[in-house]
Amino acid sequence: MDIYRLLPKTNCGKCGSPTCMAFAFKLAQGAVTVDKCPFLTDEAKRALMGLTAPPVAVVSIGHGGREVKLGGERVSFRHEDKFYNEPAIAVELNDLIDVDALETALKTLKEYEVERMGQTLKINMLALRNLSSEDDAFIRLVEAVKAVEYPLIISTENPTLANRTLDILKGERPLLHGASLRNITIMAMLAKRFNCPISIKASDWRELISCIDRLKGLGFSEIVLQPPGDTLKQLVENLTIIRRLAIDKKFSKLGYPTIVFSSDVKSNVPEHLTVSALLVRYASIIVVKPEVLPLIRPVMLLRQSIMMDPRAPISIKSGLYRIGKPSENSPVLLTTNYALTFHILRNDLENQNVDCHLLVVDTGGLSVACSVAGNKLKPDSVRQMIEETDLEAKVVHRTLVIPGRAAKLAGEIEDITGWRVLIGPFNSKDIGDFLRKHNLIGR
Repeated sequence: MDIYRLLPKTNCGKCGSPTCMAFAFKLAQGAVTVDKCPFLTDEAKRALMGLTAPPVAVVSIGHGGREVKLGGERVSFRHEDKFYNEPAIAVELNDLIDVDALETALKTLKEYEVERMGQTLKINMLALRNLSSEDDAFIRLVEAVKAVEYPLIISTENPTLANRTLDILKGERPLLHGASLRNITIMAMLAKRFNCPISIKASDWRELISCIDRLKGLGFSEIVLQPPGDTLKQLVENLTIIRRLAIDKKFSKLGYPTIVFSSDVKSNVPEHLTVSALLVRYASIIVVKPEVLPLIRPVMLLRQSIMMDPRAPISIKSGLYRIGKPSENSPVLLTTNYALTFHILRNDLENQNVDCHLLVVDTGGLSVACSVAGNKLKPDSVRQMIEETDLEAKVVHRTLVIPGRAAKLAGEIEDITGWRVLIGPFNSKDIGDFLRKHNLIGR
């Protein structure tokens, strides 16, 4: 009701909601922003932003299409709502690296990208770390990577070096990492001058809170925290404390994204498992060494699973999809619009060199087994999709291959569509052999 009181109560619908009350609910859920209402005064907007801001502030690193957003979270557990901005994985490059190793690392970054369920899973950022005592070595590193497409983290505790680096990267909005009590004032001035977010590196809680107070007093809102601790146990505990205090206790001083350098963690656990542990315990940025990259894909799959909205299965648009180069004689296969099912099936068909038409029926994003059990995959929906896609004009035959898990619907689908129905295999890896066995594709 506090939000509703600040709205104009005109029920004009210009915000996209039918009433101001509906708009208030969407604001409270974070589904819309205050600028959707054209009648709000600046004062009302500021008040509403204060009421609706997420407990964990949003921090943007980089600019334009390369921007990475962190934070913005409202819950500690995904089932309570969802997570909004995925944790970023950054690759550490330091100024001790030789030229050949640097070139190799930059060239191989793209190799670790993977397409899954219609999403591209990838490395998000590069972290440039000042470990040598030579300022020029760090400047050479910065010059070598400044043209890459990844947002940057500049990690140095040397304000003079930070100034030179930010001047080279002017307009790129890197994250300036390395602020502590002994350099907080000058590092803050640099971050403000170059309009970039800043990250605090503290040895204990007292120093962390003091630095946060200093930055907030200077008007900073884009802050990233490196929690104290150097063992995996300490970091997992402290990351959890930061998230729980910010969200559950509304302790705004800790309401910021976090960063951890996995190579600094003292642990006998392999680094890729360390990264996974930090990922599930709220780290917003995890910086990894290039040597970890061959094992990074399972970590990215874990991240994708964590970021899925539990309230809505990931689905694709229903319709008719062409796999390969199908002709009017190519087979027609049926599946549901659950994204994971669709992409696994499509990949298996492409890997087996099967050219076909794939008819995707809307089942609310449920898998074949779940949609059959829940009566979401209906014969009438299959008939309707055949008509909507004008399928009968695109093929000369009337044979439909349905998933093995939908076998119980075969008779009803035949009756209502007039098509001959073949019950396919349970596993899509067997689809090529099945189609060849029934002479639906060439051997």
